[in-house]
Amino acid sequence: MRAVLPVPGHTGRAGLAGLGAGALTFVCGAPYWRDHLYAAAISVLAMAIFAAAGGLLLGTGDSRQRSGVLLLLGGVFGSFAWLAAWHTGVWPLVAFYSEGIGLILAGAAVLSYPAGRVSGVDRYWVYFAVLVLVVGELLAELVSRPEWNGLPSSVTWPGVAPHRGLFDAVVTVVVGGQLVLAAWYLALLVRRGLRLPPTERPAAIPVLIATGVTAIAVASTASSEAFRDVDALLSLYVVQNTISVVLPLAVLSGALRERWREVDAPHRVVRMTSATTSVATVRDALASALRDPSLRLLFWVPASEGYVDRSGRLVGDRPSVPGRWWTEARTDERRPLALVELDDGLRLRRPMVDAVLRAGSQALLTAQLEAVATAHLDQVMAAQARVEERETAERRRLERDLRSGAQRQLAALADRLARIEGLPEPVRGVCHDEVLATMSDLEDLARGLHPPVLRTDGIGPALAEVADRLGLAVDFSVDVGRAPPPVEATAYFGLCEGLTNVAKYAPDARVRVRVTEAAGWLHGEVADDGPGGATVVPGGGLAGIDDRVRALRGRTALESVRGEGTRLTVSLPYR
Repeated sequence: MRAVLPVPGHTGRAGLAGLGAGALTFVCGAPYWRDHLYAAAISVLAMAIFAAAGGLLLGTGDSRQRSGVLLLLGGVFGSFAWLAAWHTGVWPLVAFYSEGIGLILAGAAVLSYPAGRVSGVDRYWVYFAVLVLVVGELLAELVSRPEWNGLPSSVTWPGVAPHRGLFDAVVTVVVGGQLVLAAWYLALLVRRGLRLPPTERPAAIPVLIATGVTAIAVASTASSEAFRDVDALLSLYVVQNTISVVLPLAVLSGALRERWREVDAPHRVVRMTSATTSVATVRDALASALRDPSLRLLFWVPASEGYVDRSGRLVGDRPSVPGRWWTEARTDERRPLALVELDDGLRLRRPMVDAVLRAGSQALLTAQLEAVATAHLDQVMAAQARVEERETAERRRLERDLRSGAQRQLAALADRLARIEGLPEPVRGVCHDEVLATMSDLEDLARGLHPPVLRTDGIGPALAEVADRLGLAVDFSVDVGRAPPPVEATAYFGLCEGLTNVAKYAPDARVRVRVTEAAGWLHGEVADDGPGGATVVPGGGLAGIDDRVRALRGRTALESVRGEGTRLTVSLPYR
């Protein structure tokens, strides 16, 4: 994950490229500048900024380099367009073609930004631009004379079949093609702006707006007069350069902001994780540095040979979401650390992404330890929950066995005792009473294992039966539906423990039982106005209830101030 970011010196080279393009523009247009100093200042500055913006993009180290090359070449060819000021030799021809090529390169640079490639319908615009600006220029020259273009007859000119009417027709078609080209380009810019990923919009939107303004300016100044008068053409260049300077300025501004973002992003991760390195903090730091609010993290768990999410849940196959991609973060020893899901636009910023992950590797390592610990805890809790479910099922089985087995046999024994002849009545009575007492004890035991009323009627009637058996006057408020059996049974036994303690230590107290549900949780409460002072004793009943509740990811709370009564609360998730 070694960062490959622009190094000091690229900004200086961009400045040199700008100075070179400015000097080239000054030399190419020297004959015109003598009488047009203002035009010289504007045009030299415009071409210098074009080249400097392209040079700055060249130093990004990513796909924007190709856009930088196009923009830089656009500035160079824009400089050559001023050779039209030299009314001699081949220079006017070079100037006319350079103008068209410069516009095509500048337009393609924006269409390729930031992916560094022109694709889809954008490519067809480039083809059409070549047809109008290059092939159209060639056709106009083939059917014209230099004089018809405002040039002396001594210049080099490819006119092989001069025809004034045909020349005027070609010029009209080319000017119309330029208007179509500008309108098409504006439509492409709007389409590009709507499709930009969120991570690229802050830098790209100003460039698209500036390019749109430039396209409108070029279209509004398109005129057939520029084909017939070189001085009119040079004046047109000045107007276009004056307006189009907003484009390279926007590119420069965006490139500088992005350059600062790339430099600052790794430091931002370090700053945001310097105080704490929880999973949430690390995720938020990476999302802020990469400007991707939907960033997602999965952490490698060596023991499980897999990845877990921020909650510690094991993830099988990494999910595939359109417009998103996964990249891997590794330790310095190249061991797996985490998977990071990012916006697809950040594929174009791999150097910055790698630098950010490198800067956050220590924080990611700490967060990984937290995620691994959470995963292990979840596995333990899940195992305890499975044990609790098995214990609940086993209690229900024992309850059925007692009712259908031992109690039935004792009932049959009592009948046989009643039918034995010759057995003294006192002995018969004592034996019969003992059998009935044993049956009652078994009934109580079976009810304690898993009361039938809990299974058939729910937690409210089951608790009411317990209170009645304990002789307590209880104010009940039960407003819940049926919960899963392990949850319902655990809540029942927890509240039974509270009622039993009231019967044992404060039998004359007023008792209130509340059972409610909210947001997927079942909440139960037993409160009394007894003497208070209850505590949780290791190995005692309340401690056992707390263990069972925690096994189902729930919680218990005991409030028992001496002289102010006792309140036991049991809360369990059931959705």
